[in-house]
Amino acid sequence: MSLFSVGIYRVQYSESMLEALTPGIYDHTLSPQDRFNIQTDVYALARAGRIGYVSYLKLLRYAYKHENNLTVWKSILRQLTELSSIFDYAYLNNTKVLYQSYICDLLSNIYEKLKWDPLPNESSQTTILRSLILTHMGINGDKKISDEAYKRFEKFSIQNNQHYLIDPNIRAAIYLTVAKTGNQQIFDRIKSVRILSKAYSLITGTTIAE
Repeated sequence: MSLFSVGIYRVQYSESMLEALTPGIYDHTLSPQDRFNIQTDVYALARAGRIGYVSYLKLLRYAYKHENNLTVWKSILRQLTELSSIFDYAYLNNTKVLYQSYICDLLSNIYEKLKWDPLPNESSQTTILRSLILTHMGINGDKKISDEAYKRFEKFSIQNNQHYLIDPNIRAAIYLTVAKTGNQQIFDRIKSVRILSKAYSLITGTTIAE
């Protein structure tokens, strides 16, 4: 492997090499930089047709389920989002649903550590990571995430509760989840809340006139 990425190239790992590296990724013996690069190498090779995407998904499931580094997760989720676009055009029975379940399962451990609310003295990276994990679990249909997102959205929007303001750090996760999994009525309610114009821009790529 290219320890600490001393060269600008991709490494094609054999199955036996990946199996040997898995414990070091899993228990974080390998540095975040190395954990980042191993999975990006495997994804790049799958994207190039050198190996199957199953090898990448298998690596994530067995090596990265206890990952806690923001940069590593950003990379993984960017690649999983890119891969999910394939399933949008592949009309295979339950394939997209199974893929979404895979993503939610992959994120379940880090979610259990972060939950919804900030921890005492947490770092800014932890705050950003929470939003990222909640968003991806929410838009991929995790029921406990969507239920909690709806609960927080209802508490704020229906009751018009001035004493309950949604934490801005998880605001996008809540609105994206509710918009993705809700109906037209829910979507219209999101648009009607002026303070959510920025979140609406994230959803639609447009802005709400003030």
